[in-house]
Amino acid sequence: MNISNKKIENNHIKLIVKIVKNDYGTKVQESLKDYQKKMNLPGFRVGKVPMSIVKSKYELAIRAEEINKILSSTIDEYIKKNQINILGNPLPIENKVDFIKDSDYTFEFELGIQPNVDLSKLEKSKVNFYDIKVSNDKVTEYINSVQKRFGNIKSFEKITLDDMLSVEMLQIVKKDSTEPIKVNTSFLVNKIEDNTIKKSFLKLKKTNSIEFDIQKAFSNHADVASMLKISKENAESLSGKFLCTINDISRLVPAELDEDLFKKVYPSKLIKNKKEFTKEIADEISNNYSKDSDRKFFNDCSTLFVDKSSIDFPEKFLKKWLKKNLKKQLSEEEFNDEYKNYLKYLSWQLIENEICTQNNIKVTNQMLKDFTKAYVLKQMKSYGNIQMGNKEIDGIVENVLKNQKESEKMMNEVIMIELTSYFKKKIKTNKKTVTLNEFIKLANKQS
Repeated sequence: MNISNKKIENNHIKLIVKIVKNDYGTKVQESLKDYQKKMNLPGFRVGKVPMSIVKSKYELAIRAEEINKILSSTIDEYIKKNQINILGNPLPIENKVDFIKDSDYTFEFELGIQPNVDLSKLEKSKVNFYDIKVSNDKVTEYINSVQKRFGNIKSFEKITLDDMLSVEMLQIVKKDSTEPIKVNTSFLVNKIEDNTIKKSFLKLKKTNSIEFDIQKAFSNHADVASMLKISKENAESLSGKFLCTINDISRLVPAELDEDLFKKVYPSKLIKNKKEFTKEIADEISNNYSKDSDRKFFNDCSTLFVDKSSIDFPEKFLKKWLKKNLKKQLSEEEFNDEYKNYLKYLSWQLIENEICTQNNIKVTNQMLKDFTKAYVLKQMKSYGNIQMGNKEIDGIVENVLKNQKESEKMMNEVIMIELTSYFKKKIKTNKKTVTLNEFIKLANKQS
């Protein structure tokens, strides 16, 4: 057996593999003997079928199988031995092979080789870093949301716009008509769509009653069906008025800005007054903004690196490989678009690999666990600081990382953090302070 290569174009070579009878003959004979031992043919005892018959039935298929095994292992070993980083997979070049007449064969394969990536040129780039200013309005908005999150539901006598009403609904029907709908249910005052009806409700107190047209008040048939506990079809055909009696008026009362709330929101910190609490909230918002800034910075840097990179791809090979691996038929225009997108994806993969290799960036299991734990704790905090022990939290982390999709998501986030750190060290940044709205506009343009 002999293997050699020939250059087709830059980063594109042809492998020539020559296989002679001595390379596969022994294996073929051993396989034929095994088949003979097991072969069951009428007129012969098991294991006594003449070898000539065995050969006529199986030799060709066995020979082809053995040659394919030799080809696969030979190419793999050649690639490893010569430390060739390939793109995609080897592509066989079609040539006529006569397995019946010939005993020696020549096979050819195309290989695409990963091009070199020169980071030194890319690292001379300059990229804007957008620092988002925390506005007083956002701090106030965040504090209000926290107060609501830790607030309590209380009962009141008079109705306001954001209240939840517990009511008895009775359909007003003519005498001798069908049985009226009567149900205890609830709805939010601010969900009433007709302003006149809404204003009428706002004048009511507990135990008061009101007649109103339910179709005017609520246009969404699914909501009406849910409220009255009837089918959607019946809700669509429903007409006329209902008598609504107010049984209870429930309202979310925001938590007071006191030490009890401060402890609930930041259990690990000692916050004594509103001023300290406001500063902590502002710092938390700023920290969240900085993550958004980092993400945009990462996206801007990675896009710039892809656009500015002069990677010498083997275009003929890649187009041929992509066409072979596409699962759908595309027009020439569609394929060209697909190829451009694939080239961008491939460019970033090579750039990312080169960055990680040169800077010894590796994501360890511990890094992944630590990041996932921080992510889980943040999620728990957003639901109101659910208190759990370390053992329970570690169990949640373990379950998250067992899910392949979630594990990949966590891994990508950790890699992004590491690469952002690399960009901050290597790239010249032009820092700009912007408002949140300005930042959102910039981010939307990017996407």
